[in-house]
Amino acid sequence: MVWLFIAMYQLVYYSEQKDLVDRQRYDIVALGKAITNAESGQRGYLLTGHTLFLDTLEQGRIETRQVMAKLDKQSLDVTEIRPELERVKQLVHQKFDVMDQSIQVQLHAGEFSPHLSLSKDKGREVMKLIDDQLDAIDGKLQRMRESFEQEIRKRMFASVVGAILLGVLIIGVLLFSYRSTTHLLEQVLENQAVAKQASHQADHDLLTGLPNRRSVDVHLANTYQLARHTSKQFAVLFMDLDGFKLVNDKYGHGVGDALLIEVADMFKKVLRQSDFLARQGGDEFVLVVGSYLYRHELTQLAERLIRLFAQPVVVRGIPLEIGVSIGIAEYPHHGKHVKQLLHVADKAMYDSKKNGKNRYRFGSE
Repeated sequence: MVWLFIAMYQLVYYSEQKDLVDRQRYDIVALGKAITNAESGQRGYLLTGHTLFLDTLEQGRIETRQVMAKLDKQSLDVTEIRPELERVKQLVHQKFDVMDQSIQVQLHAGEFSPHLSLSKDKGREVMKLIDDQLDAIDGKLQRMRESFEQEIRKRMFASVVGAILLGVLIIGVLLFSYRSTTHLLEQVLENQAVAKQASHQADHDLLTGLPNRRSVDVHLANTYQLARHTSKQFAVLFMDLDGFKLVNDKYGHGVGDALLIEVADMFKKVLRQSDFLARQGGDEFVLVVGSYLYRHELTQLAERLIRLFAQPVVVRGIPLEIGVSIGIAEYPHHGKHVKQLLHVADKAMYDSKKNGKNRYRFGSE
C-alpha cells in the first residue's frame, strides 16, 4: 500500500513538473515574439521615419520585460535553465541598447548615418545569439519534458501493479483503492489530454511568426461581432503567391520557407498597425482590414501589395520571380456572415489567377 501511494504522489509531482515545463516553453516562444515585435518597430522607424513605429518598439519592450519576469520567477523551480536564462537577459539588454542607439543615430542622421548599417549588423548578430540561446533553452526543456513523461508512464504502471497486488491481498481495500486510483488516473490522463490539445492549438505560425488559421477564425468572429454592433464595414483579402510552387520545385523547400518569411515581412511593411495579417497555410495569406471608409482605399492597398513584387525577391542570393493574386470581400456588401465572406474572397482570388495572376479582384455581390 505504501508503494502505491508513493507512486501516485510521484505521478502527480511529475505531471505538475511537466506542466511547468510546458508553460516555460510557451513563454520562451512568447519572449522571441516580443523581441521580434520590438525589432519590427525599430526597423519600421528606421525605414520610414514614422514615430508610430516607436509605439510598436515600446510595446515589444514592455512585453519582453513581462515575459522575462515570468521566466525569472519560474526558473526558481527549474534551476537547470537559469545559466542560459541569465545569458538571454544580458543579450536582451544588449539588443535593446543596440536598437536604441540606432534610433538615436537616425534622429541625428547626416554625418552619423553610416553608423546605421553598423547598428543593423550588430543588431542581427545579437538577435542570432538570442535565438541560439532560446533554442538551447527550448531543447533542454524538451528533454526535461520527455524525461517527465517517461517517469509518468513508469508511475502509472507502478500504480496499476500496486492496485492489482493490493486487490489480491485485501478484497475490501481493492474496491476502495480501485475507485481512488481510477479517479486519479482519469484526472492525470485528462490533464495530459488538455495540455496536449493546448500545445496543438498555438495561435501563431511557427515559420513566419504570423497568426495562423485558428487566429483568423477568432479575429474574424470578433471583427464580425463588432461590425454588427457598430454598423461599420470591414474587408477580407485572400492572397495567394504566384509562382511559389515553381520556387519549391526548383530550389527546394528550404528556399521556399525562406521566401515565405521574406514575403511576410514585405507584407507587414505596407500594412497599418490595425490591419490583421495571417498565414492561412501553404502560400496563402489572409488580410482583414477594418476602419476604412471607401472602396478605393482597398484598391490602393491591393495595388501596393502587388507592387511589392514588381522586382524579383532576393532570397539567399537568388532572385525569385513571384507575384500575388488577391481576392477581396467586403462586409456587408459581399456577405452577411464570416463564412460567406471567406468563400467570396477565396473565389475572387482564384478568379484573379484565372485572369492572368498578379492582380486583384473584388467578389461578386
